Amino acid sequence: MFNKLILLLISISINFLEAEIPFYSAKYNFESEEISITGTREFTRESEGYEIKFEASNFLANLFFSSKFSFSNKDIIPDTYNIKIRPKFLNRDQSIKFDYEKDEVRSNGLNKWKMPFISKNNVYDPLNVQIMIRTYILNGYNKFDLNIIDMEKGGFKNYSFNYLRNEECFFNDNKYNCFVFERRRDGSERIVTYFLMEEFDFMFLKILDSSPGKLNKLELKEILSFG
Repeated sequence: MFNKLILLLISISINFLEAEIPFYSAKYNFESEEISITGTREFTRESEGYEIKFEASNFLANLFFSSKFSFSNKDIIPDTYNIKIRPKFLNRDQSIKFDYEKDEVRSNGLNKWKMPFISKNNVYDPLNVQIMIRTYILNGYNKFDLNIIDMEKGGFKNYSFNYLRNEECFFNDNKYNCFVFERRRDGSERIVTYFLMEEFDFMFLKILDSSPGKLNKLELKEILSFG
């Protein structure tokens, strides 16, 4: 359940990023057969870089996801990716550190592993990859591939993103133009469908994560700040 939320929840310059992907804060609801929970997702500038985080809580659990990163030579430089889940007995905490001095990536917590840093491949975590998705679409790409870190075993998995269609979407009783993209991976039956609002620089309106016999949904509920 929480692994699905993690996955729901790029090679660009700082100036390009700031011009094209505004900072924002918004409320999203995650819904599956097991849980329905609403939280706040934020993209902000930190003192030493940037952060995307998602915090959510209800009477069953508290969830916290954070991706910190910076930029150098037009590439995103991941720093840390952290997951904290309460109550503690769920045992879902995980912390990933990109250590450039030791040239390795380490994971502690639920999944413990260590691997050499893969310098020839741009690898993103489940949160900062969303900036890359939006950036590609803003630049007119209808098809692209991205590498997302394998949270369980280390390494990465390659995913293909393809444009499907444009359609009218509604948010807060207003009509918007949505670009619909689909994500697939060779050898997997899982399909993730993204609905992105053009008028908000392709902010995610809805994400449908489907696999045989299961459907998870992440949906925008309120924009708290934009730009």
